[in-house]
Amino acid sequence: MKKIVLLFACIFFVNFSFSQNQASKTTVIKANYFDVSPPLRDMVKMAPEKVETSWKDGVVKNILHARGNKENDNPYENDPIVQNWFGSVADTTIQNFDGVAGDGSMCPPDTDGDVGPNHYFQVVNVKYSIFNKSGVKLLGPSNNSTIFSGLPNNSNDGDAVVIYDEVADRWLFSQFSLPNYPNGPFYENVAISQTADPTGTWYRYQFQFTDMPDYPKIGVWPDGYYMSINRFSSGSLSYMGTGAIAMDRTKMIAGDPSATMILKTLSSSAEPYAVLPSDCDGAFPPVGTPNYFTYQNDGPDRLAIYEFHADWANPTASTYSLGINLPVNAFAGSISGGIPQKGTSVKLDAISGRIMFRLPFRKFSTHWSMVACGTVNVGSNVAGQRWYELRKEGTNPWYIYQQATYSPDNNCRWMGSIAMDTAGNIALGYSISSSTMFPSIRYTGRLATDPLNVMTIQEGGIVNGGGSQTNTWSGSPSRWGDYSAMSVDPSSPATFWYTTEYYTNMSQANWKTRIGSFSFANIFSVTASATPEAICLGESSQLNALGTGGSGTYTYAWTSIPAGFTSAIANPSVTPLITTKYVITLNDGVETKMDTVEVTVAQEPTAFAGNDTTYCIQFPLWPVSGQATFADHTRWQTLGDGTFNNETTLYSLYTPGALDKVAGVVTLTLTAYPMGTCTTAYVDTIVVILDPCTGINDLTGAAFGIQLTPNPSDGLFTIRVGGIKGTLKITVSNIQGVSVLEEQISSGNTFLEKNIDLSKYPKGLYFVKVQSNGNSATGKMMIR
Repeated sequence: MKKIVLLFACIFFVNFSFSQNQASKTTVIKANYFDVSPPLRDMVKMAPEKVETSWKDGVVKNILHARGNKENDNPYENDPIVQNWFGSVADTTIQNFDGVAGDGSMCPPDTDGDVGPNHYFQVVNVKYSIFNKSGVKLLGPSNNSTIFSGLPNNSNDGDAVVIYDEVADRWLFSQFSLPNYPNGPFYENVAISQTADPTGTWYRYQFQFTDMPDYPKIGVWPDGYYMSINRFSSGSLSYMGTGAIAMDRTKMIAGDPSATMILKTLSSSAEPYAVLPSDCDGAFPPVGTPNYFTYQNDGPDRLAIYEFHADWANPTASTYSLGINLPVNAFAGSISGGIPQKGTSVKLDAISGRIMFRLPFRKFSTHWSMVACGTVNVGSNVAGQRWYELRKEGTNPWYIYQQATYSPDNNCRWMGSIAMDTAGNIALGYSISSSTMFPSIRYTGRLATDPLNVMTIQEGGIVNGGGSQTNTWSGSPSRWGDYSAMSVDPSSPATFWYTTEYYTNMSQANWKTRIGSFSFANIFSVTASATPEAICLGESSQLNALGTGGSGTYTYAWTSIPAGFTSAIANPSVTPLITTKYVITLNDGVETKMDTVEVTVAQEPTAFAGNDTTYCIQFPLWPVSGQATFADHTRWQTLGDGTFNNETTLYSLYTPGALDKVAGVVTLTLTAYPMGTCTTAYVDTIVVILDPCTGINDLTGAAFGIQLTPNPSDGLFTIRVGGIKGTLKITVSNIQGVSVLEEQISSGNTFLEKNIDLSKYPKGLYFVKVQSNGNSATGKMMIR
């Protein structure tokens, strides 16, 4: 088995620049237009509109490279985590059919699409089509603007996005409208289907912008539809910075005309660029969870996550700020000159160095995941697909769970899109091309149980291209699509749908698009789980082995680490005495697959608050030091009126209160709370006597003497010296004779009382020596 070694930078990144964390500006935008459309199936029966091609050279109005983000770094680096071999596991292709095609008038198509329970909805920059899931076309191709027929300022300008909202069972369709280009005002048209049928009626909203809202990308979230934009000024089209938007999902689903959007903007000097909002597939995270806007950048190489908290009760109180920077393995974004194609010297824009639409989010029982991908230079100017899985567990921060760059040969792979299904399987689609290959469409993937950092699914082809894009009027390198779309079938687990562009012949802009679906469901695999995964000593857990694919007839063999348990049934019960890893080996008569699950065993906790002790009442505070075993957490409490500086740590400092001092005694308790499914907390107490320390009377005479109280102590004690004549020298030494404290005091009094703090020193025996005018006395202090 080949392995990829991850090279992690040992740096924790907090802030890289002021501009990255500068405060975001908040604007609340009300819809300037709202209505309810007729059924879309009726609107498209009207005379078709002419596609808008008035912009220069037929190039859709995106400003793609407004700033770097390692798109132009040079020279390239050698990628340290390249997977340079193909996966070998075969999947199952289901549907494969053509989508919307170009007519030679414009590029790029910016192919997008999503799948619902009964439909596949595909959109390119100016047209859309709706299919059933057998590939039969139900509507289209029609101009995107037909969905917004009757709206003012309705210009068919592209950058369209369609997403399916699984929880609401609705569709969202959006497209920007730039009727005064390059001047403002600019508009974003957003439609929400009234039902699960995208050919029916839609709630339609239009929002007005002062700056051009370029490259809009949208994600579904519990409290909103979140959108990212790159902003450009009216007239000059100067880059103005990024925008993060929350649209009121609740009101838009209800068709409420008062629905608003919250716009948070960062200036052009801020670092974020080409940011993507997280798009939730499947069950929602808890209400109040921020949307995770993420982008990739260099200096050093990392993914940055901004958190958008929308406050619909008080929109101006919404926040948008940097949550965390995640270091990633080194990458180079620049593909010098672009992507080569067969039969032409024209090269294609790789749009490298950024993560590509979408940023899928999925909630699992033990963690949350986000997956992302983007184009990087793997060396020798070959484009590969860098992909990531990010995870978040409980209240812990996001971290990089796995990452790698897929580049199994010398062909260029770019324009990727990635998704994760309900089982944690990942699919990655992309375009592929070289000087000996026409641009084609392929995909790969991995199962959740596969070794980390590897795409194990055999590279599959959706369509082989028959030509290359030859125009240069769309820029140099020539503009290929700005994004593609990988999505997960909500009604068919382990089934993915992918769409992007290709050419059937050499052409300037007669591009085609393809829609394909494929499934990992029939691939032989096994997943191990335990219910529950954490138990208390003496309790049992149910092991579960879920086999899929293969012959369907399985032989089970469970073993354990440490050894001692075996079973030949699918779902045995276990009662481990210690934390144990269980290994399932599944055989279908041809192949063998393995997976593991760990059952954590906790015991009822114990606690020891310490021995009863005495402190002088004059001490302003004193330490307590407890012990605990098998505790999830601990807590100090007092039966008096004092306070702890930290009640949740075993070592704490206690400041006695007035009532403690009056009573002359206080009881402190240490509680150890159980882990896992254990239920019994353990409580231990310590009684502390507050001694007035009046025994000093014995030292008030002329005789030279020393007294140490309390003894033993926890490190805080008082020295009392009587019979002093002139200067007093105090020396404290450990049992090895090494001095840990020396102090010289000049006093006109014959008696001195001084507090000493050795609480930071190791426990053990110490010698306290005092000297004055030839007199010397030594005492022993035990610190425990």
